[in-house]
Amino acid sequence: MLFGIVDKERHPSEESQKRSLQLFTNWQPPVEFKGHWAFATGGGMAIVEAENSAAMVEAVTPFTPFFDFRVEPVVNVEEAVPIFTKTTGWRDSVA
Repeated sequence: MLFGIVDKERHPSEESQKRSLQLFTNWQPPVEFKGHWAFATGGGMAIVEAENSAAMVEAVTPFTPFFDFRVEPVVNVEEAVPIFTKTTGWRDSVA
């Protein structure tokens, strides 16, 4: 299952940046990173593959003192378009 993650620093400081980097460089992720990017203005985003939502909880929890996370399941656009079309059709059918 693919998840998109966007993270934003909670309280940016030199101390919190040093500690979060120390933790990150010693961390063994329970998920597979497909891509991981840092924003120039702080924070970043990633696409990860996880077996289940519990693995996502385990992945972000070590870093919650430093970052706010937005985590959402994602699908390829080729899969999403038929779903969007189906649900739009259903909405249109309801009076």
